[in-house]
Amino acid sequence: MANRFSGIALGAIGFGLCKTAISVAYITAMGSVSSTVGFVSELDFMFAMNAVSFATALVIIALARTGRLRPGSLSQVPAVIALLVGFFLSATGVMTGLPVTMTAVFYGVLCGFALTVLNATWLEVFVAESEAARGVYQIVGGLIVQCALVSVLPLLGSLVASVLSIVAVIVSSGLLVRCKRALSFSDCVAIFPAKRSDRLVLLQAFLCLFVLVGVVGILHTTVLGSQSESIVGDVNMWMPLVAATGITALVAGLTMRHPDPTAVYKGCLPAMLVILSLLPFFGEALGGLAGLVMITCYDVCGMVFLLFIVDRARTLRMSSYVLSSVYLGGSGLFLVIGLSIGGVLGALSADHGLSLLTLLAFAAIYPLAIVLVVALRRAHPEDAAAGIGAADAEVESVVDAVPTVDDALGAGVDAVAERFELTPREREILGYLARGRSAKFIAETLVISENTAWAHIKRVYAKTGVHSKQELMSVVEQQSQTGATSRDSM
Repeated sequence: MANRFSGIALGAIGFGLCKTAISVAYITAMGSVSSTVGFVSELDFMFAMNAVSFATALVIIALARTGRLRPGSLSQVPAVIALLVGFFLSATGVMTGLPVTMTAVFYGVLCGFALTVLNATWLEVFVAESEAARGVYQIVGGLIVQCALVSVLPLLGSLVASVLSIVAVIVSSGLLVRCKRALSFSDCVAIFPAKRSDRLVLLQAFLCLFVLVGVVGILHTTVLGSQSESIVGDVNMWMPLVAATGITALVAGLTMRHPDPTAVYKGCLPAMLVILSLLPFFGEALGGLAGLVMITCYDVCGMVFLLFIVDRARTLRMSSYVLSSVYLGGSGLFLVIGLSIGGVLGALSADHGLSLLTLLAFAAIYPLAIVLVVALRRAHPEDAAAGIGAADAEVESVVDAVPTVDDALGAGVDAVAERFELTPREREILGYLARGRSAKFIAETLVISENTAWAHIKRVYAKTGVHSKQELMSVVEQQSQTGATSRDSM
């Protein structure tokens, strides 16, 4: 128990320190600005960071698809060096004499590369954990560590924040190496889900997140602000971070194994639509609240998405590199698009005397509402039928290879399945039950939800006329003995 707790704690601390360093770099443009007010610290930095994040994500996906990047092989060393170089140059003031734009772009390149690689390496560690719950605890614990440190570090000044961030990067890197050594990484991973219904779930989740990121980018001009722009009300970044961390911890506790970013998006949407629809009428009086609500919703969806990536990578046996790269690269791309749209709307407002808040509100409301329609769409019935047919075919092909029973017990399972006309899936479930396996074990082994496993178990009980697993095991054992007696008599 102590070793289990210490392993979870080390992973949480390491991930939290990593997220802290990246957040400080993000908020302060790698220590080049000291403001903690406004979502966009410096526009040139943000454009460069997100563009490089997108490019890095494409490279990781390409390497994973071609098999050149195997599970567990992505090195964090280049990313760690990039962060250390950025914070060191910022702390020493070496680049002070250079043009501001050049400095911001340089820091943005380092930060974009580092955040993409480090997030991918840490998420892979959580996917490789022996228990799904361990990954959830480590992510939530890391987010809590990040919340506590990010609330304090930027207030200490750029120099102190940069120095402490360097320490955080070094310690986090050491803990990451230790965590990776204690794990084994499976090579049996897919690049894309095989079932159309699973692909639709992923598409819906990614679309909800990306559009929300784009909307946040659109609103940066006035509602969320940047280092070079005035803001309608102050938005201290630690406030939404604290709120989002608390909500994410609650969501993790309620869902644990199967977090759903689409459901979180639908839960956040009413608050976002209300605040955006009122913004043109109340202007500055609502600016701070609007910024707080939008950033909190953005942070919650982003944090829950970390849990979602780990869950999907485990249940679908997908490459965590691909999922995390799509998440980070797509977020970077849509943020750049949103920032560009916000800039265009700002220029239109100035040139034609239009209300900027009204333009921003309309530009933000429509995509949010349109995505809701997509998020409400379920997999088409024929997709589900096709998925069931494929699953049954797969079960039939591996029934004889299921390593749940020995030959004698297997004969008993086959006899019971034939006698009570069990389906291939029910026969497979019966094989696990005959060996005394729990519903949780069956769900994890067959990559289905525990509720689905229980539904199959109840149908097996009903068809065989038993009321407990022990009774079922006795029936199978009896059939095994009967079959053995018949063979001996022959």
